[in-house]
Amino acid sequence: MRRTRLNRRDFLRAAVWAGAGPLLLPGRSWSLPERNRALPRVVHVHNGMAARWPKTTGMYRDYVDQQTVFVMLDEAVRLLKGSSLDDAWKQVFPLADPETRHLMIKINCNNSTDPVNGAGNIIDAIPEPAVAVIRGFVRAGGLSANCHIYDMTTGSGARYIPPWFRDKVRAYYPDVQFNASGSAQAGNDAWDPYTYVTWDPAYVDPPPDTEINSLVLDADYIVDIPIVKRHSQANATLGYKNHLGSIRNANALHPWLYNDTPEASVLADIMGSPVVPSDPSVKSIGQKTALVVGDMLFGQPCSNFGHEPRPWQIYGNEWPCSLIVGDDTVATDSVMIDILQSEPAYDGGCGALRSWSRRYLVHAEAKGQGVHESVVLPTGQRFDPALMTYERIDYRHIEMWPSGADLRCSRLETGDVLLEWEHYFPGNCEIHRATLPDFSDAEVVGASPTGQYIDAKPGDQAFYRVIYADTGP
Repeated sequence: MRRTRLNRRDFLRAAVWAGAGPLLLPGRSWSLPERNRALPRVVHVHNGMAARWPKTTGMYRDYVDQQTVFVMLDEAVRLLKGSSLDDAWKQVFPLADPETRHLMIKINCNNSTDPVNGAGNIIDAIPEPAVAVIRGFVRAGGLSANCHIYDMTTGSGARYIPPWFRDKVRAYYPDVQFNASGSAQAGNDAWDPYTYVTWDPAYVDPPPDTEINSLVLDADYIVDIPIVKRHSQANATLGYKNHLGSIRNANALHPWLYNDTPEASVLADIMGSPVVPSDPSVKSIGQKTALVVGDMLFGQPCSNFGHEPRPWQIYGNEWPCSLIVGDDTVATDSVMIDILQSEPAYDGGCGALRSWSRRYLVHAEAKGQGVHESVVLPTGQRFDPALMTYERIDYRHIEMWPSGADLRCSRLETGDVLLEWEHYFPGNCEIHRATLPDFSDAEVVGASPTGQYIDAKPGDQAFYRVIYADTGP
């Protein structure tokens, strides 16, 4: 059957809402409502083309699109701050003397125990979010040579930032510095023996003296990049728990982390340290934290170790392809744990989150570190941002590309529309058609496992999405 290519106007009408967002339309912009400074804002940006590992071959870390992550983080920061992109990054990093300011980026290398291969194909830190943060720092006037990417976790075996990770970062910024407990790099043993976590006096059994890494003490700004994943003992490991790699010997704190300790929280205490009442110039980890960038490009909905990433049910058995971005550490963790809890647990029987698993956020709010609120999302249903109805958190969702299917449209001479797509997983896909660009009147018009579908004479205006509808490999 002969076909005619759509002209540009027809193509945008037919296809742009099927997946092509700002990457194909650079003039498009997201609305910037006036920010209510009384409420912390958390921005959740989703782009189904950010991570496309087919799972049947290769390693997940090689299937992340850096350019897409650049756009995702830029748009999240712009909406977070409610200003132009340049001004937004300057608000994140208000640099009075850019050439002297130091940025420390905390990544999660919990499974990176091999000095060459890191974690292999087990869920672990990937470089793309960190590179996007450095890009924003440089845009604000900072120097990439003053950026450190670190994970100083000790006590349960050394952690490494492997060569493949460093090489991907250095391809953009060759002078970035790396610090990990298992590597012989400068500063790795520079623990300050006189600076400790300040423990809450409410503990019945106080935790041991715990040193804070000097990298953290020397930072002008900290960006926290946790991976959104469940934890086999703590139930969830997010932005707060990520800072167990900012102290010495996290293992010694496990009795207070993996049990119900109602009187205080070691995670809230670490974020609120160091405390030097006689010297207000000493800033705590929380006060230095300029941004939290929750890495949910792949994530792991069940376990913190021993498993590859796997598709999420609430994202239609696709990768979640999301970043959760905020400048209130408590509010950002609150959003991440709510999304995590809505995903059914498997691969080891993690089960539902324990009743005390988010108590650290209650303690953190009581210490003035931010705002905690919780919403309950339907377990296992496709994620719907409209259900994230917080009252004390200004939650914003950006949908840049709704599926991992790369949709192309052409109008046939008969007036029919031929839809063609490629998805990283084989299987059945549903075709959604709407007459309104916000898809408020969308309906399922068909399905196909072959990557092709003909929609018969849809009329002068149609908007399409292809949504993966199978269970994946």
